[in-house]
Amino acid sequence: MNSLPALVARGAVGLLWLLCAVPGHAQVTVELKILATDPAPDVLLARAQPFFVRFQVAAATPLVVAAGGWFKGKPVLDNGGSSAPAFLPAGGIGVVSLFYWGEQPTRIDEVRLQLTDARSGAAINDYAFPVALTWLSDDPPPRQSAAWVVTWQQAAAPKQLRNTQSETAPASPGAWWIVLTVALLLAAGGLAWRWRRKRAAVRADAPPRC
Repeated sequence: MNSLPALVARGAVGLLWLLCAVPGHAQVTVELKILATDPAPDVLLARAQPFFVRFQVAAATPLVVAAGGWFKGKPVLDNGGSSAPAFLPAGGIGVVSLFYWGEQPTRIDEVRLQLTDARSGAAINDYAFPVALTWLSDDPPPRQSAAWVVTWQQAAAPKQLRNTQSETAPASPGAWWIVLTVALLLAAGGLAWRWRRKRAAVRADAPPRC
């Protein structure tokens, strides 16, 4: 029978239910299933090329899921980054990614998905699966992403735009009334000034009275 690392290395991540609990975390019943990765979990990647993980969660509490890379039991943090954590209000399917851009090759042998209670911020569990990934230092060659990655990116873009718009919007609706009132006052003042000039010009052109 094939071992878990061998199955993952062959891309059979869709068959695995990962239940690697970390002792001491909040006691919340959560099931997490890895549905797919892009690219495969045993490849060479170019600098800053994302490694995407698609997963499904069954839980009775809103969750935040973040990804991290590990090597020989230690987190790999230098010259690395990840996507924004996935927020799942009532379980469901999410996507996260991670990447590295160091001047030297970066290896990881494990990806951990850190689950946090979205309401309290308490750590719930870590779900880990083995990989054999190496990020090289060259620029990425042209590559076609998986269809589910493209779909996720297209869905995430409008959310990022809405977040940007909300950050730049006025703090309250009252600010719009202030701007509108000032604009109306300026317009009224301009009209009054033009009316006074017109009356003055008419008087100047009128013949003197006897």
